[in-house]
Amino acid sequence: MQKLENLVYITDESQNIVYFNEAAKVAYPEIEIGKKCHESLGYSSLRCSNCPFQAGNTEPVSIFNMTVRRWISMSYSYMDYPGHGRCRLVTGSFYETLNKELLSRLKFMNKFNFILEMNLSIDRYHMLSEENYGKFVTLEEEPLSKVIERTALNMVHPDDYQKFVDFFNLDSLRERLKVAKYPIHTVIRERSSNGSWDDVTITLIPQADALENHEIVLAFFYIDSEKKTIKKTSEKRNAITGLLDKENFKKAAEEFLNGYHDQTCLIYMDIEHFRFFNKWYSRWQGDRLLKHVGMFLIESDRLFGTVSGYAGGDNFFILCDKEDAVLDYIVSGMNKIVSSMDGIEGFRMCYGGYVLKDLKEDILDVIDCAESAATLDASKSAEKIRWYSESMIQEEEEGLKILPDIERAFEEREFTFFLQPKCSIELDKIVGAEALVRWKHKTRGFISPGEFIPPMEKNGSITKLDFYVWESVCKKISEWKKAGVELVPVSVNVSRIDIFNLDVPKVFSELVDKYEIEPELIEIEITESAFVQDMIIIRTVIQKLREKGFTILIDDFGSGYSSLNMLKDVQADVIKMDIKFFDLNQANFEKGLNIIQSVIDMSRRLGLPIIAEGVETKAQIDVLSQMGLNFVQGYFYYKPLPLIDYEALITNPDKVCYKRLH
Repeated sequence: MQKLENLVYITDESQNIVYFNEAAKVAYPEIEIGKKCHESLGYSSLRCSNCPFQAGNTEPVSIFNMTVRRWISMSYSYMDYPGHGRCRLVTGSFYETLNKELLSRLKFMNKFNFILEMNLSIDRYHMLSEENYGKFVTLEEEPLSKVIERTALNMVHPDDYQKFVDFFNLDSLRERLKVAKYPIHTVIRERSSNGSWDDVTITLIPQADALENHEIVLAFFYIDSEKKTIKKTSEKRNAITGLLDKENFKKAAEEFLNGYHDQTCLIYMDIEHFRFFNKWYSRWQGDRLLKHVGMFLIESDRLFGTVSGYAGGDNFFILCDKEDAVLDYIVSGMNKIVSSMDGIEGFRMCYGGYVLKDLKEDILDVIDCAESAATLDASKSAEKIRWYSESMIQEEEEGLKILPDIERAFEEREFTFFLQPKCSIELDKIVGAEALVRWKHKTRGFISPGEFIPPMEKNGSITKLDFYVWESVCKKISEWKKAGVELVPVSVNVSRIDIFNLDVPKVFSELVDKYEIEPELIEIEITESAFVQDMIIIRTVIQKLREKGFTILIDDFGSGYSSLNMLKDVQADVIKMDIKFFDLNQANFEKGLNIIQSVIDMSRRLGLPIIAEGVETKAQIDVLSQMGLNFVQGYFYYKPLPLIDYEALITNPDKVCYKRLH
């Protein structure tokens, strides 16, 4: 390929070419003196009326040149050119690869909603939205070819199916782009949320890539909703979801309730942490998820005669008869959509339900009650319905009363942490500890975590508390280290909310650097349910933490979510198994022991040490020891200890094994 210098050309007031340099001729072989600008550049579809250099637009624009397979950033200014008067001077510089700066200037098409960066060499893709240039998400769980196949079957108009399949034929795409003089495009019809069809313009261009042997193609998508044929209706429906807004939902609900209904309920639905979905995967993907949910609820209305509505944001509601078959269909269908749309895992639906006592109740009050049930404690309403009760209001009020005191407690540093040792059965010594938050109120004394943690989770301040504990632990370890105390690792708890709110690997790296302690002294416990619900997100966070030297523990393994098969998919270092979850009573003692033995055997084969927590009796110690389990945590050895008591223990060599055992 000939080396390209910056190109230059000049046009007169009629947009005719009056000068060009050699680089411009290489980039645009059809350029000629006297020829119109858009014809010389090969963008006849733009013409002057659509020129990216319209009056008043002096910002640089980016154009992909098919002749040299390069991006060109172009800008213009005005000058007096001999013999032609006032002319436009256009200059261009070449980009090697796609980047954020280039995309912000991209004007070769009037509009686009999103871009797929398709890697033909490895059958994978990235996605980039118009709104957030530079933020890619790699959907590694599903090949590009699979996405094309599923889209063709489920989203494309039947009459356009073959055109879509031929256009995205990956076997022939390479050759088509090699011989193409201009970007290739097509228009297909895609199903919209209300059952009509949107016109979607797709433009494909090749992309120069820094990696060898990687063939990259960019697919630009523009969805034209203006040409849709929408059925005339007095009902106002949301443009994205196709669902009724609150006002029109209320009218439809009143008509629904006029019929005979034995028992009627309203289900309020909220996508947990949806703002992070938009932040991580682009707002376009967020709208697409809302669209899928809307289509599902509309189909449910057709199947069961229910009435669905949209409250804005990520909030939906549906009025229906309280029948198990209907509710199971709605919950299972919604969970499936939200948890794994296009391979994006890690998000859950929260549900609140309200059973109408009187069919004449104000539907807006009913919605408020169902919303309270869904949002009061999202962890309890995740993926199943939490039904409203009067006690919830009292619970919410109690939580609100304590919030001002919580803010004061932060200011006056009333929060602290206790340490519960982890022990070796074989050595009868401490091998580590877990930090557990405590609140020593200035007048009430110690307040149970069960009283202050739920309202903090509700109002979002739980992350502030967790960071407070993490930093306090690091600071204390630093003090012990400087005092010459020989140390064992201390584990801290990291929640799903923390991972959504913070860059956890960065936070912990900064903490150990600030307090000059080794990452090996801080172990990170993440609950097993988070691994299952947010596998892709958690996996990424864990990988970064382990690369920085931190040890990862799966906490609460066996709490009702786990499967032994899950162990092969997570990159953790230690399993914590709470034996309380196995409820070893007289009726199921043998079965419970068999399950525990299976977990121990599996973890041993995978090289994952196990810590049994919740161990309270000598009999439990004996059984676990016979099974080959060595590490335990629980009241049999130690309760959570104040710092002064724990410090007295770890400075006694007879009580502690300082050698790392996992």
